[in-house]
Amino acid sequence: MVHPHFLLHLAIILILSKYVAALSIKFKMPPVLGMIITGILLGPSVLDIVKTDIVLQWLAKLGVILLLFTAGLDTDIAQMKSQGKASLMTAAGGVLVPFALGFFTSRFFGLDVFSSTLIGTVLMATSVSVTVMTLIDLKKLHSSEGTTILGAAIIDDVIGILMLTFVFGLHGGENNILISMAKILGYFVASFLVGFFLFKPIIRFTRKLEVESGVVAVALSLCFLFAWAAEKAGMAEITGAYIAGLFVGQTRSKRTVSEGVETLGQSFFVAIFFINIGLETQLRDISGNPGFIIFIILFAIAGKILGSGVGAKIGGFSLRQSTRIGVGMVPRGEVALIISAMALTRGIFTQTEYSTTVLIVILSAIITPPLLKWAFKEKDDV
Repeated sequence: MVHPHFLLHLAIILILSKYVAALSIKFKMPPVLGMIITGILLGPSVLDIVKTDIVLQWLAKLGVILLLFTAGLDTDIAQMKSQGKASLMTAAGGVLVPFALGFFTSRFFGLDVFSSTLIGTVLMATSVSVTVMTLIDLKKLHSSEGTTILGAAIIDDVIGILMLTFVFGLHGGENNILISMAKILGYFVASFLVGFFLFKPIIRFTRKLEVESGVVAVALSLCFLFAWAAEKAGMAEITGAYIAGLFVGQTRSKRTVSEGVETLGQSFFVAIFFINIGLETQLRDISGNPGFIIFIILFAIAGKILGSGVGAKIGGFSLRQSTRIGVGMVPRGEVALIISAMALTRGIFTQTEYSTTVLIVILSAIITPPLLKWAFKEKDDV
């Protein structure tokens, strides 16, 4: 349901997002951090003067889709290929260590095997939306660390969805697992075939029409189409948006599309996404076993830094670069929330596990920007 004061709330959000961003820069903090904190202050956790509703949630959803589409546009594929081994090792470490910590901690506190497996899955799923925005602010998105983080995050996302498919499939029968995995594989094959063979001709044809903003509109259509298809295949929409951005970024219209999307996205949709993270936080719902909550949150953060960092080191990065990559892999987001929401609906998670997941998403989003800024301020070791 749309809130009766939706337009007023939207005006407050947009005005504050820009003023808070400017204030954050003045105090040498990433703007993302300021926007999330603003959302928490305006939302039910503190002042409770701005309400999130279905329209605001959809605008926020468009924001994260555009953010990852922009990241795809700006990704250097040649550099990504050169970082392929590092991305794979980073993803492997970022999956194994957090999953093990989450699973065994949950079992220690008395959770059953299904709940413990899903807690581990939540901890291994990475969302790079906060990291991408911070890297853009730091002008480090094109760095080798930034490219590795993006590549590893996609691998983590796919593994997380496969694990989710496997666990829920055990409740519904083996056929569900096979069908879901076939959908995911089919999506990747189809998206890469379409992107490789059709994107350039489509963009080229649109450019010849000389319609105002035609190329930007068509590129956005391709982004939304890929995001929709990813969702239908059982994955996060942001995976499809990022893949679409990769292929549009290989066309001659890359700069035109990038400028058009960034103007629209950064000034409106992306700001709403980050403030909405804070608005949807209800810290009053955090209850239950405090020991479990504290340990899971600590392991969620430390597990990614350690696991992904060690993986990056094995992949050939220096200690400082590995630390940056480990920190960049800390945020949890859409995939973690999807997993926990589905687990709550199916009766696998209690409100405590669900609220803990939400708190992990919020805290990881808050601590990542300053940690990344610190990590990139340090000089590389030899």
